[in-house]
Formats: sequence, C-alpha cells, structure tokens
Amino acid sequence: MSTRTPLPAGSDDAAVALAPREAAAVEAGRLPLLLHFRVSHYNEKVRWALDLKGWRHRRKALIAGFHIPRVRWLTGQNQVPVLQLGAEVLHDSTTIIAELERRQPEPALYPEDPEQRARALQLEEHFDEVMAPDLRRLFWSCYLRRSGHAARMATGGYGALHRLAWRAAWPLMRPAFSRNMGLDRASVEAARGRLQGHCDRLEAEIGPSGFLVGDRFTIADLTAAAVMTALLRPPEFPYALPEPWPPELVTLRESVVHRKGAQWANGIYARHRGRSCAVGE
Repeated sequence: MSTRTPLPAGSDDAAVALAPREAAAVEAGRLPLLLHFRVSHYNEKVRWALDLKGWRHRRKALIAGFHIPRVRWLTGQNQVPVLQLGAEVLHDSTTIIAELERRQPEPALYPEDPEQRARALQLEEHFDEVMAPDLRRLFWSCYLRRSGHAARMATGGYGALHRLAWRAAWPLMRPAFSRNMGLDRASVEAARGRLQGHCDRLEAEIGPSGFLVGDRFTIADLTAAAVMTALLRPPEFPYALPEPWPPELVTLRESVVHRKGAQWANGIYARHRGRSCAVGE
C-alpha cells in the first residue's frame, strides 16, 4: 500500500515535518517507515495495527539507548514507536493508531457504537497508562544487573559488534535508564505487588464473547494482549526474546501464565495476530 495523503497542518500535536533528506528517503521507498524496538509492547501495538489493516510498511529496529539522537532529531522526544508517513512523523502508539484508523477505517479497531467506542478507548488508556508501566518495569528489572542478557535483548537483529558496544556502554547508561524507568527497589516491589491485581482487572473485563468490548476484536483487546507480552511471548509475537531468559523473568512468567488473563492473551494472539505486512527491516 502506498504512502497516504500527508496530514493537514496542525492536525496532530505529535506530528512534525521531517527533514528533507529523511522525507526523500521515505518517499523514495513509497512506504511508511516504522522505527521501533523489537521487544516493546507499545511498539507491538503499532506493528499489530499495521499488520491487521494489511498496510505494507518498512520497519527499522532501533537499539535502546543508541536510538536517542535519531528519534530526538525527528520528534523532539526520546520514545518509540515513531511512524513516518510521507513528509510527516507521528509518535506515541495511541496517536499513531488513531491516525491509521482515520486513514484506513477497515478493518476497524474502534467500535462503531459510541458507548462501546468510548469504553474501548478507556480500556486502551488504562492498559497503556496503568498496567503497561508496571509490566515494563518488571521486565526491565530482570535485565538491569545482567549485562549479557540485556545486551542480547536490546540489540536483537544486530551483529556482535553492536552487542559488544552496547554491553560496554550499559554501565554508563544504566543509572539514567533506571531513573527514567523507575527501577529502584521500592518501585519494582510495588509493581510486583500490583501484578496479580492487574490480572484480576483484565479478567474482570473479558465478556461472554471472549472480547473486552462487545462481540468483536477492538483496540482494547489488541492493547491488553500486547501489554501482556512484557511477561509472555506467544508464538505469534513477531520477534523471539533471546534465550535463555533471565531467571527472574522466568519466575515472573510462571507467576501469571496459569491465570485466565494470560491464557486469554495467548488465545487473542493465536486468533488475531495474523501475518506481518512489513517489507524488509
């Protein structure tokens, strides 16, 4: 699918004009370009939405920490995913998916019924803003003191030289990374204490249809299932987590894998994740 009509000026406060060289490169490829981390559940949201809609795109996996100059130059902030659409760039998974939904409404992720739509968006926000930070914190806490594991995970898709460079830089990056993620002992323990409650909330939202809102797959299901991949790795997840997993992560997975919410997330992946529409990476 070719690049769509550029966003109108001022249509989204997370959209900014690309530098001419970057815009020319994207236009030359005639496809949107997704800058992403392979392991991140926020990035998985956008990959899933693109794939679900059959929207052909290119992907560029970035290395956590090393990504900052490029992403800050493009967007003025440090977070991925970033989606380049022609001469425009979007960041933040919720913003990106909203724009994808506007440009290509089918298959729809937002329910047509206003009440169901509001509920789906409310659940998306809850899983993104309440559940996801805790699961991300727990995930990264398992790697914080394990430089070898962390280097393999962060540089997936890159070669040995990148892995060695990242591992050498990790002791210097780790303090700032820990502060930004909230990986101090008290915050991690608090997140661990809330983990089963997050599963309780997810399970309470699963309706008789097997979906979170109404009787069809929506943005709520996509978000909740993607967020759960911080601790799970369904076979359909597009990027395998390097083996072996840190023992702490194995223990965390075992603490939730028996839960109805985890089994639900694995089932949603099996039925709805589908094939990738990425053209190279």
